[in-house]
Amino acid sequence: MTDIAKTLQKQDPGSALVVLYELEYGTSSKAYFFAGLDDDSTAVQFRETGGTVRTYTAIPITADGFEINSDGAHSRPEISIGNIGNVLSTAIGNTPLEDLVGKRLTRRTTLQKYLVGESGDATPPVEYPKVTYIIDRLKSRNILSVTYELAAPFDVAGVQLPKRQVIGGACPFRYKRAATSVAKEDRVGGCNWDSKFGNHPTGSALFMNRFDEYIVPYTGLSTSSFSSTGVAGNYYTTSAAIKKINADGTITNVNRVNYWLCLGNPSSASQVAVISPRDNHSSWRRIRTFVPYNAAHDYQGYTDSRYNDYILYNNVLWQIKKKTQVGTGNGGTHAAIQEGDSWTLGDVCGKKVSSCRLRFQALEAGTTTRPSIITAQHIALPFGGFPSVQQRR
Repeated sequence: MTDIAKTLQKQDPGSALVVLYELEYGTSSKAYFFAGLDDDSTAVQFRETGGTVRTYTAIPITADGFEINSDGAHSRPEISIGNIGNVLSTAIGNTPLEDLVGKRLTRRTTLQKYLVGESGDATPPVEYPKVTYIIDRLKSRNILSVTYELAAPFDVAGVQLPKRQVIGGACPFRYKRAATSVAKEDRVGGCNWDSKFGNHPTGSALFMNRFDEYIVPYTGLSTSSFSSTGVAGNYYTTSAAIKKINADGTITNVNRVNYWLCLGNPSSASQVAVISPRDNHSSWRRIRTFVPYNAAHDYQGYTDSRYNDYILYNNVLWQIKKKTQVGTGNGGTHAAIQEGDSWTLGDVCGKKVSSCRLRFQALEAGTTTRPSIITAQHIALPFGGFPSVQQRR
């Protein structure tokens, strides 16, 4: 530290400043990257304190807000990472980008001459003190990059509930990683949501996407087209004109069915909704459906990806990620069903208190009919906000 401080006080340090990032994206799993050296995209190596050499991959990065002020509000640094060609997704083992909320990002600063293979390479490494941040939220995302807002370490330092870090506005647990279906030795965190209703007579699963929309089996779902009224507990359909992305990338105008569960009118004893189905209304809840995977079937992708088809494959829910996948029944072959360019996990947590409420309250209702389970919203959250904190007290 003394050596690097003295060097940077000179008019010409004689070496470029290098900022390295370490992202903890899973248990004992880290990604190592940096913004590159000028126009050079060659990877570099730097040592840990114990001498272990780590390789840092060059990825387009812009970052600001890391200044530490002695007064005023705590800083909220932002980091934008390029994801062209899924370079970031590949670096983090195809972990969903939303799941990085709550993860740790460590920022290391040194000079180029102290990198492995350079003149100042040494053990322990020569660098400024490391600073660790918490990824607090996913601020924006597009086809080129993803931007995260970070929580400064002193903003949450030492503030903990039993067994977990306090992070404002987002659940830090890994979704379903403490469920009873996971072997005890592999359980992580406190989220024990399991998607399965053990008391349901058909053994049906209930999944939810990142928009907190319920995803239920299409098979056996009884629906009727909405006309003027809806009875609580019944399913209804409406039609939407959207654009399908064909397998060759061309666009076709199509009609897609919207599925709705009627929640009734809370102010009416008859529990009949007279308003037409719509999002964010107390009388209706939008429902998505899934079907068992069939290699011969076509699965559709749309410009509005919320309509993309869901399938159940080996008891895991998947959703089409981009364009339509043509099945063997029409001379095509689906891409491998795994996280990548064509498929993405369909059962994903919204990471909010409301996300937790909709899952755990539906599970705890203990009823035996799907409409009653889905509409159950009367169970109070336990102290601490997220129901999953119960097992951590």
